[in-house]
Amino acid sequence: MPETVMPETTALPTRRGRPPVRSRQEQMASLLDAAAQALGSGNFANVTMDAIARAAGISKKTLYLLVPSKEALLSQLVARDLSTLELLLESGIDCAEDLLSELRMYLTLWARLTLSPLALGLYLLAAQGRETAPGLARIWYQEGAARCLSLLRGWLGKAAGKGLLAHEDVESAVELIDSLLISQPLKLFTLGVQQAWSDEQIEQRVEVTLGLFGRCFIHRSSTP
Repeated sequence: MPETVMPETTALPTRRGRPPVRSRQEQMASLLDAAAQALGSGNFANVTMDAIARAAGISKKTLYLLVPSKEALLSQLVARDLSTLELLLESGIDCAEDLLSELRMYLTLWARLTLSPLALGLYLLAAQGRETAPGLARIWYQEGAARCLSLLRGWLGKAAGKGLLAHEDVESAVELIDSLLISQPLKLFTLGVQQAWSDEQIEQRVEVTLGLFGRCFIHRSSTP
């Protein structure tokens, strides 16, 4: 029986088609990630819409279909971070121990977000552009810092309603926490004294803040 000769096969060239189409949500996530990376790098020359779009692999036309301006993009970036923070402080509190436990989690996450390279980059960008781009300062303060303080103020108000601290002490407590945990580190950063904070340093500052808060404001009768 004669040997069967198989025909030679030639590998077909790989077709180069268009890249898979990403959904609007995926494109927006890529933009936010690219903006966060640009801000966190400290190289503010790269914090332009064109540069962010290139880093995200998105055309300029698509960019402006997704978001109308840099301010709007950074506003969404701040909102994305705050969405995690807003999930806290939702559980019920019935005693001083619960209050301090929940507050510790909130303050730790708040400080980590505020003192992250991304947040510090946005803070400097807002400070540098306070005259030429006042919208950035509004985003940092009203949508970031002030929103965090408002969440804390509302939650402490609920705790006061349960007798865990006095209603008239809520604002003083908020100011104390902000001063120790946020404002003082930002001042050191602005002056160039300290450029970054480790998790350990943040946790130490949170414990100091909680200790002062507990001694100054929590009613002794509410302590189990």
